[in-house]
Amino acid sequence: MRHLIIKALHRNESFLAEGVEKLITTLQNSGAIVNVRDLYDQSFQPVLSKDDFEAQNKNQLPNDIILEQEYIRISDILWVVFPVWWTSMPAILKGYIDRIFLSGFAYNMQEDKPVGLLTGKKAVILNSMGMSKEDYSDSGMFDALRLTIDKGIFEFSGIQVLEHRYFTSIMSATEKERNTYLNEIVELANRLSSATYTHLRTSENKAAQIG
Repeated sequence: MRHLIIKALHRNESFLAEGVEKLITTLQNSGAIVNVRDLYDQSFQPVLSKDDFEAQNKNQLPNDIILEQEYIRISDILWVVFPVWWTSMPAILKGYIDRIFLSGFAYNMQEDKPVGLLTGKKAVILNSMGMSKEDYSDSGMFDALRLTIDKGIFEFSGIQVLEHRYFTSIMSATEKERNTYLNEIVELANRLSSATYTHLRTSENKAAQIG
């Protein structure tokens, strides 16, 4: 199984950065193939420019777009890791979505309706945030994130979101709480390295949709 970690973390010493290291180790120990795209370290250019639009119209995409699309194309599970800023994702990741999830790759329009093209792929989203679980739950922010990110981006593109984990109150978390969060990431990676688990979740989701 091939895993792609799309990492939008501006600090290498952050909680999620440590979580990514544990994630990589756990997946590799299970025998999985792991690729990592560190958007900050690779200085990813996030602006979908006029030149990009013209290149797309000519079917001559820039090499950096082609490369990122290929990483997605060969992957089974995408791990998308970022801190929540202003109830959304950092601009560098939004720019990645803008430039890479293009029509003809991530979706097509058929009779004025979008059809996702990345079917068969799964996604796991890992978020850290400073606010508490209660704050986000009571305000409806969790629902907003699931609507705009899970459904509006990944499910729109045909990707099944297996898990969306929120690590709340991260700035004030104790060492014990942070370790608990890190263990959650390791446990999740262990489960997702099992083809049986991903098949089970797919079957559950299909049954729920039929029901």
